[in-house]
Amino acid sequence: MVFLFFTILTAREPGSAAKIPAPTGDIYVQDHANILNEQQEAELLSLGRQLEDQTTAQLAVLTVKSIGSEPIENYANKAYRTYGLGTKKADNGVLLVVAMSQKKIRIEVGYGLEGAIPDGKAGRILDENAIPYMKQGKPDSAVTQTYQALAKEIKQEYKGQDTPPPKEKKKDPFSWFYILIIVVVIFLDVKFFNGFLTYMILSMISRGGGGGRRGGGGGSSGGGGAGRGW
Repeated sequence: MVFLFFTILTAREPGSAAKIPAPTGDIYVQDHANILNEQQEAELLSLGRQLEDQTTAQLAVLTVKSIGSEPIENYANKAYRTYGLGTKKADNGVLLVVAMSQKKIRIEVGYGLEGAIPDGKAGRILDENAIPYMKQGKPDSAVTQTYQALAKEIKQEYKGQDTPPPKEKKKDPFSWFYILIIVVVIFLDVKFFNGFLTYMILSMISRGGGGGRRGGGGGSSGGGGAGRGW
């Protein structure tokens, strides 16, 4: 009887949905299906950084081998929220999702960019920049062309708007005093401890390097978009 009840429950489940992969490196390119080569990935990363610096908006692409049985609309929305694209206040992010096994592609647009990329325009971008290449078996070209088209639309939305000027660094009148103290400490360390303390500090700094990875800015949810199959 218990076995029969368990069988009925499992039969009613639509199937397991794939998990959203954890972000690696800068948020702009999450190529978990290995579609892009190194040069293409570097170009999109550079474009994504430049776009965020100029507009505060975040444009990202996520490629996966499979999304399981989940509709790509649900998967893309969950991925958008997981990555927190755009700023928390403006929610100005856009996510391009490619599911290779399901042959599905979707543009998920944050609420803050619905005016710049409404559903109809998102569909046209896919029709013109993604689907032709997908049908030719060139997913890398589909991703790069679509990413560039989306970046162009986002830049156009922010064209003419003032961007926050870089903060001026205040001069510290005690900077030379600090440098002098460091030099004296290093001198004493080398003279009395053979540089042991200096070596340990530098080793800790080097192991702790590699910071500055750019993640999502806190966006909460996609507001629209469009999807296609090929």
